[in-house]
Parts: sequence; structure tokens; C-alpha cells
Amino acid sequence: MEDSHVLLCARDPAVIEAVEVAAAALDVSLVVEGDAGRARGLWPAASVRLVSTEVGSRWSSAEPGEAYLIGMSTADLARCSAQLLLPVLPLPDSGQLAEVLLKSRHADGATGLVVALAGASGGLGVTTLVSGLALRAASDGPAVAVDLAGASGGIDLVVGAEQVSGLRWSDLEHARGELGELTLPAVEGASFLAPSRDRFSPPPLAAVRAAVGALARTNTLVMIDAGRERPSVECDQFILVVGADVRSVAAARMSPGRQPTGIIVRTGYGRSLPPDVVARSLGVPLVGVLPEDRRVARLSELGLLPTAPPARTFRRAVSRLLKEVRGG
Repeated sequence: MEDSHVLLCARDPAVIEAVEVAAAALDVSLVVEGDAGRARGLWPAASVRLVSTEVGSRWSSAEPGEAYLIGMSTADLARCSAQLLLPVLPLPDSGQLAEVLLKSRHADGATGLVVALAGASGGLGVTTLVSGLALRAASDGPAVAVDLAGASGGIDLVVGAEQVSGLRWSDLEHARGELGELTLPAVEGASFLAPSRDRFSPPPLAAVRAAVGALARTNTLVMIDAGRERPSVECDQFILVVGADVRSVAAARMSPGRQPTGIIVRTGYGRSLPPDVVARSLGVPLVGVLPEDRRVARLSELGLLPTAPPARTFRRAVSRLLKEVRGG
């Protein structure tokens, strides 16, 4: 038996068939066991476990480890989830199932670091920072910046890649499950996934998950520009960029949704609060500081990269922040 495999605890033929078909299509090793006792014995060795509702309804608790309830009936899934405290995979939603199955397939393989940045308020330069981090990281290995910011105008504009050939979100809006290597617009070794210039609509969540998953398998760093929103996909780090001013700190406190793993404090004219005070007031670790560099705006007007040599302050800050993001 392969080291990386999925355990399916089920007796329902329809559930077994659905999972077997999906596993075969994704080349995922699957072990099916209908007996509860034997299933618990196989539980520790599996990388991902799926428990069908007709089996899970007989359990009082689930063993430790990543596991999901799976079934056709939303009512049965809700009852079992409340009892076992496990997330659910309703069938026939093959997109969610495929995403979970792929966790097993890539459990033993290296994947890139996925980091999402969002702004607590407007005008903090999140898109430029995401671009700078991807450009700087590309000198050490494949890196990509993903634009999920909505009405930002497109991250490709920041690096002058709007005319560079490659896939945009409009080309991936129907993507689901596992994708192969994506050919994106590239600048200075970094790739950029941005909206199409001629039309833009937010990509479906399934497409975002599929694209980010594929990019994480082929890049050492995936930087996500989440705009003003919490990230819609799983990521290793979610960092909130907060201005060193009262209004931005207040906006950060009022932002609903997922708690950030850290903050980057944007300093400059009108932003004079001490960064450590900002971090303490929000109760979130301080990743680093992004000082104002007026040369960045000038470089943008000239069509040059934000990491061009004249922007020395920005370049130094990006290098420090990248080191912290990668864990020192």
C-alpha cells in the first residue's frame, strides 16, 4: 500500500462509486472499508479520511486526524457533523471532493508557501507590495502574484505586464479540481495572474481554489492580493496591511472574518503611530514595517517596476518583509 492514501469508511454503494471515480481520475490511492472497527484500525495510516454518513451515524466520536463526512443527504450530513464535529463534503459536488482528494496526492510532495495580503483600509499599496514580494522572491525560485483584489485595476499594470501573453482569470473561470502547470504573464522571473483587460468578473471560488492549488505545486511562493477582503482560499499566512494611523487601525478592528496571522504596518506622512503600538492594539504579531517611498509612484509613472534601483527604501523593506514571511 502506498504511504499517501485516502481512507473511505463507507458501505453506501453510491458514495463508494462517486469517491472511487474521483480518486481514479485524480490518480489518488483509495482504501475502502465498511466495517467501523477495521476502519478505525486503518485510520492512523491515512493522510485523509472520508466517513460516509451511514457509518458516521454509528460513531460517538472521530479519531484525531484530518477527516470529512461525505454523503448525499444534507440532513444526514448536518446531524453527523454536529455529533462528530467534522466538516462535510456533500455529493455530488465533485469540486470539493477533488480538492480534498488532492491533499492526499500531494501530502508527501513539497508545495510553495501561500501568503495572502489584504488592506485594512484603502491607499496602503497592497498591490504594489504583493508585486514587489513576488519579484524579489523570483530571484530565489519560482514565484507568482495572484490578483483577487476585484476593482484594483489589475496587478499586471503595476509591473507593465498588461500586454504580455499568458493566462488571465477569464481563461480560468471554468477551472475545477486539479490543473496542470499554468502559463501566466511573467516579468523578471515572477508570474502574475490578473483579470483580463477587456472584461472582469470575480472568478468563481472553485476556479480560485484550482488555480492557487496548481500554482502552489509549481512555485516556491504564491502571493495573493486579496484587496480589502479576507482570503477566500486556504493559505499558510494571512497578513493584514494596516496604516500607522487611527482610522486604519479602527478599520482593522472592524474588519469581519478570519483573524490575520500577522500585520504589516504602513508608515509615512500622516501615519506616525509606532508600529509595535499598532500591533499590540490589534493583538496580532508584527511582521514588519513598510515605509513610504515616493520614488515608487514616480517609477510607476515611467512604466518601471516598483523594485527598480531608485526605490531603495521600498527594495530594502521588501527584502526584510520577505525574510520574515518565509520565517526568517
